[in-house]
Amino acid sequence: VTIAGDRSSFVIGLIENRAKEVGVAAFDLRSASLHLSQYIETSCSYQNTKTLLHFYDPNTVIVPPNKTAADGMVGVSELVDKNYQASKKVTMARGCFDDTKGAVMVKNLSARDPSALGLDTYCKQYYLCLAAASATIKW
Repeated sequence: VTIAGDRSSFVIGLIENRAKEVGVAAFDLRSASLHLSQYIETSCSYQNTKTLLHFYDPNTVIVPPNKTAADGMVGVSELVDKNYQASKKVTMARGCFDDTKGAVMVKNLSARDPSALGLDTYCKQYYLCLAAASATIKW
C-alpha cells in the first residue's frame, strides 16, 4: 500500500455496542504498530470518537454494516459518512469483528512477550477494541 505525500498512514477499525461503548483499532501502516482503545461514548455527537478520528486522520475507516440506533444516536458508520469523506470507508461483515480472533491475532503479532500484554485477563473487558483489531488486521 502506498501513501501519497504526508497523508496519514493509519487505518482504523471502529465498532460500537448498544451501551454506546466504542472499540477502536488504529493500525499504522508505516510503523506496523497497533493502537487499541475502548471507551464509553458519552455524547450524542460522538465527540470522543470524532476527537480520535481527528487525531489519527485515517486514510481508511473500517466499520460493520450500519445499524439504525433507536435512541437517536447516529452510529459510527453514519459519523464517518457525515464527517470524514476524505477517508475511504470500508464496510466489513460483522463476523469480521471477532474479539476472540482479535485477541489471538494481537498475541501472535506482538513483538513483546504475549503474556506481558495481559490479554488473558482483559479479553472480556476490552472485547470491542479486540473485535476492531480483528477486522483491521484482516483488512
